[in-house]
Amino acid sequence: MQSLSGERYSTDAIAVLEPDNTSMGDLDFFVDLMITGTVLGFDHTSDLADVEETFGHGHTFEASSGVISDFGLVEFGWWRDRPQDEWAVIYFGAQTHRLPWLTSDDQVESPLVDRYGGFRPRLDVGELHAAVQARGFTLQERPSYNDGCVDYWEPTSRMGLIAVTDPDEWEEPSGTVLKMLGPGGRYAWLSFQGSEQMFKSYADHVLPLAEPRLAAWLDKREPDAEPRRTDWWHCLRSVVAERTGGPSTESARWWRLRTVLDRHAAERGVDREDEAAVNLITTLVEVRDSDVADGLPTMDEAVEGWLAATTTLANAARLCTERPLRPADIRLSRRLRNQIHAIQPCLPYVASAVLADELRAWIELKRPLLRLPVSNGAE
Repeated sequence: MQSLSGERYSTDAIAVLEPDNTSMGDLDFFVDLMITGTVLGFDHTSDLADVEETFGHGHTFEASSGVISDFGLVEFGWWRDRPQDEWAVIYFGAQTHRLPWLTSDDQVESPLVDRYGGFRPRLDVGELHAAVQARGFTLQERPSYNDGCVDYWEPTSRMGLIAVTDPDEWEEPSGTVLKMLGPGGRYAWLSFQGSEQMFKSYADHVLPLAEPRLAAWLDKREPDAEPRRTDWWHCLRSVVAERTGGPSTESARWWRLRTVLDRHAAERGVDREDEAAVNLITTLVEVRDSDVADGLPTMDEAVEGWLAATTTLANAARLCTERPLRPADIRLSRRLRNQIHAIQPCLPYVASAVLADELRAWIELKRPLLRLPVSNGAE
């Protein structure tokens, strides 16, 4: 296979490589989940059929949120807007509060036991954190919605966990991990709890502003310090995004503001260059049949922008086969898989045949990225 830059590589080896399970234990499963954001290679980019092929059929049932695949320790939640759509993952991970009865009854899923061996009845957050750090990662504390608990997350994998701090509240030892679910964020709204109306007022105020006045308003209002600054931008843009679902004329105005704010976020360094390119591509997919797209880059220009902002295709192919991977390569693999999944729907709207072929080559790498194991578990 050949990239636009002329580099040649082969993906033939990707499908036949078998993971090496040497010296793996149950703690490796929890670390793998935390740093890669995958369960045996499955995540929010995966299909229901593929997940069930590995973990078994007959475990998926209807719920108010869509459908849930409850395999025991592992759980996937799915949603779709229309009956003709494919199910998409809205959360996944490990329900670690179930470990006591799962282990006592030998009911931990066999695919997990086959890879990692026997599982402990409780997972301690201190032991997990130490093992995550040994792999070159760390857990960041984030605000918690739960009394008597502490929340952590890994920003690249976007996996979060909840652990007990008050044994009386939860009837579990302090430090016991209750859940490890993702993909999620830093709970940006908790930084501005009670400020929803303020951000709605902000959105109404900036909607009619011309570019110079909007830039001046942003200069005055956005916080200086992180992570409050990033949280502020998230809250403002999420309020604007909610308004894009209104009547067509009104929605178009909000879509335009959304694209302008995305551009400012990129220019001010709130979004990475590759993240900004993905935002633009997904926006173009959503507004392609409306006049909102007038004045925006074409889909081909947006895809070319992402290709210029990310790594090379040859390096991405290397990440699929080289083992072990350095922490920086694991993080890059996670970002690439997220971004390939996000931009994949744009393929039918790419005009250039050469560019479409390049994009297809990237899409082929989505599944083999983060194929386990990514490390030998002994760093």
